[in-house]
Amino acid sequence: MDWDRLKTFYHVATAGSISRAMDTIHLSQSAITRQIQSLEHSLKTKLFKRHTKGITLTEQGTYLFEETEKIFADLNSIEKKIIEFKSIPSGNLSINTTVGFGSMWLSPRINEFIEEYPEINLKLNYSEDEQDMLRQDYDIGIWMRRPKHLDLVSKHIATIKYHIYGSAHYINEMGMPIRRSELSKHRLITYGTGKPSPLSDTNWILKTGLNKNSKPRKPHITINNLYGLLVAVETGAGIAALPDYMVQHKAHLVKVLPEIEGPSYEVHMVYHENLKGSLKIIAFRDFLMSKIKQWRF
Repeated sequence: MDWDRLKTFYHVATAGSISRAMDTIHLSQSAITRQIQSLEHSLKTKLFKRHTKGITLTEQGTYLFEETEKIFADLNSIEKKIIEFKSIPSGNLSINTTVGFGSMWLSPRINEFIEEYPEINLKLNYSEDEQDMLRQDYDIGIWMRRPKHLDLVSKHIATIKYHIYGSAHYINEMGMPIRRSELSKHRLITYGTGKPSPLSDTNWILKTGLNKNSKPRKPHITINNLYGLLVAVETGAGIAALPDYMVQHKAHLVKVLPEIEGPSYEVHMVYHENLKGSLKIIAFRDFLMSKIKQWRF
């Protein structure tokens, strides 16, 4: 099987169209078409279904694409390991985690890592989407759950707990709840619809302290982003359940009913098994663990 044709097929399948693949592989549309047709001829099967809106993979094309993805992942891993045949960790290191954890916990500490490892170039991606680690778009994921795929290495690095918080200004204005039932008298801010939360019971604040047959409380505000929840609480909009790591050094926020501990979830550092032994991965893992030991979650 011709490698150039296979590479062209891979980029077309990844891009979803020949025109979009042209920007990646820098070939003309006619040249790409000829290579795809030649590959189909050599395999004696159609790899794409062509229709008015573009192209889609056939069953055989899907199988070839999945196998080709594995080849590219292995090649990327080999390239990274060859580059790393030095005693000092160096090169590019890409990390994906959630907006809340990345913005509120990782970013304030990342300068220490850069100072310790100046030859590592970091790419940080904060989003509520857990990126596809199997395609190795990112080297490391800091996920709020344990990965399910066996090809991913996972290290449990922390357990995050939730409590209820309000601003000092809000508490002075509205009073401090003494019993759980008094939460019904307060402005409650909860997690709205959006990306899946690691918590099985996201809005437990609406039910805590109520009888089983009672209707849940109604939130005054719903926000589909943890950072947005934090800002709303800081500005006195109401009280909300927040992860402790977001609040610990914010003296103007007060823990409400501190004896109530909400659900907790595990945080995992995730990377592809091909990156085992990578100096960059080891360096970041050790740095991450040293900082987590200094921090109360």
